[in-house]
Amino acid sequence: MRTSLPFILFFHILGCSDPAGRSNNINDNINNINNVNNLNNQSDAGQDIPDVDLVEDAADDTGDGSVEPVPCTVDDTLANVPPFSYPPEEDWNHSIISATTAASGSPGHMMHDEMVPENTPVIVTAKFDYNSALHKDLQDEWILVYLWGTGRSDWELLGRYLTDTDGKIQIQVGGLGAGTYMLRGVVAGDLTEAVGYVTVIGTNRQAVVFDIDGTLTTSDAEVMQDWAGFTTAEMYPYADLVVQYYVDHGFHVAMVTGRPYWLAVETRQWLADHSMPFHSIRFTSDNGTTVSGQETQAYKTGYLEGLIATCGLDIVRAYGNSDTDVWAYDAVGVSKTQTFIIGDIAGMEQTQPIVCEGCGYQSHYEDFLLSDTLTCLED
Repeated sequence: MRTSLPFILFFHILGCSDPAGRSNNINDNINNINNVNNLNNQSDAGQDIPDVDLVEDAADDTGDGSVEPVPCTVDDTLANVPPFSYPPEEDWNHSIISATTAASGSPGHMMHDEMVPENTPVIVTAKFDYNSALHKDLQDEWILVYLWGTGRSDWELLGRYLTDTDGKIQIQVGGLGAGTYMLRGVVAGDLTEAVGYVTVIGTNRQAVVFDIDGTLTTSDAEVMQDWAGFTTAEMYPYADLVVQYYVDHGFHVAMVTGRPYWLAVETRQWLADHSMPFHSIRFTSDNGTTVSGQETQAYKTGYLEGLIATCGLDIVRAYGNSDTDVWAYDAVGVSKTQTFIIGDIAGMEQTQPIVCEGCGYQSHYEDFLLSDTLTCLED
């Protein structure tokens, strides 16, 4: 019997960042992705989010062989996810051991999102386990992996992969064109599954980076190491409108969090529930609760440096709430004038403070963003 639950992919790529991570089975939310990518009907502020004027012509020839940048187009790939037909359920390779493992608790199959340059092969490591406390690995069982994304009309079966003693598989995906892609892994023995995302970008793709805990949520669970209530965590007012503003204007929104990969399920669910994009998130590979302090700064700095150096990502703005966010963003060259900090250290080291007692991002959204002149440009 099929249950719609997640699996994990750790992406190890000839691309932008380190492997590790875990994703949410967002199967129940896939049909609602349109809400994640289009928030024009939502108006907590009583105002409409401005539409983005897209440029139809590719670019103007300057006469010297160069091409003038044009405004970014909005990638709405995930608003049109095709139906997925599950394969027939198969017998377990190990009927007693694997069935016992699967019965030990809810699937904890995990996936980590990845960002890569165009035409760059991707090696994907997926991990499958059960029971959120014990993480019992699914060993020596078949996984069917499917791919769909930009420019594709239907799901493609990439192949069958056998899990190792750690419940992992290695998947090779050929180079892809610019766009957004979904990977889906289905356990042959019980049809549990998870979905992960690969973002393929061109050089100089402009992006806005967000921390999650204490930045989008009102409490810094990353510091408190209290994850039990994350699925019901309170969102800063207008945080969803701020994130969606950048999505609607063509910027790539990337999220970098100090939370471990095995919390991807809850994290993606929370983002989806608040109509925020959940397809480009970096989790740590840590098996414990979280990284903190200098470890957090080093981890975030290293990841962002990889995106910049290998993918050519252009981080034009960044949002956070901690000193490690300030230092990590500064280390990768994000201007203090484009670094926005909320919470107790708002404005630290000449960053831009977001201060609105009890109203979160309302003033930032209404007074700053809605009159903002920053334009997303792409080659």
